[in-house]
Amino acid sequence: MPIGIPAPLVTGGGQMLQLCTRHGEGAAQHKRVLFKSKTPSWTYLLIPFGLLPFAVVAMVLEKRVRASAWPFCARCVKLRTGRLLAGIGMVVFAILAVVVLAAAVPDGTSSVGPIVLGFVALLFVGLLLGANAGWPLIASAHVSRDGSAIEVRNAHPRFAEQAAALQQWAAQQQWAAQQQWAAQQGYRQPQQWQPHHAHPQDPQQQPPGPGGTMPS
Repeated sequence: MPIGIPAPLVTGGGQMLQLCTRHGEGAAQHKRVLFKSKTPSWTYLLIPFGLLPFAVVAMVLEKRVRASAWPFCARCVKLRTGRLLAGIGMVVFAILAVVVLAAAVPDGTSSVGPIVLGFVALLFVGLLLGANAGWPLIASAHVSRDGSAIEVRNAHPRFAEQAAALQQWAAQQQWAAQQQWAAQQGYRQPQQWQPHHAHPQDPQQQPPGPGGTMPS
């Protein structure tokens, strides 16, 4: 299921999220990950005018959010390793194939064109596999168009549950801070401002655990 997580919850320190987005399993590693927004579709219309204008506009419109500790389970780490090895293997194979064929094919034959074309195709596939090994793609997440949230495609239900609990906890913390500030200023906020399930008497409430549940 697609979900959105406010950017401030992932840019701060600590390891609040404990389940991976893809498999919903406990984190084996936490990584610093730079998430980026998708390139708007209309910008590709600039390519006929040159790659430079396209690259400049895409870079200007790009939003970035750096997660301080994004969770990845053991299966996520294995998937990334497999994609990296597949990409490197394809590139190495393409280079070796060109070297062998270049030595075996006599000079002046018409096979040079197909060999070069095959090399370029294999090289492209290898680079594509390597690019798919990036941590943001393993997490299936990107920055929203306005840069305010991390959007996760096809999030595992367990991760979605924990993310929702984390956002509820953050809302409670914010409400408690507002109540404390209001008390210091000598007035109280109306009770209808209180978030659902908030506990103003316990502002130091801990963030949700791996299962997405709030502590009792």
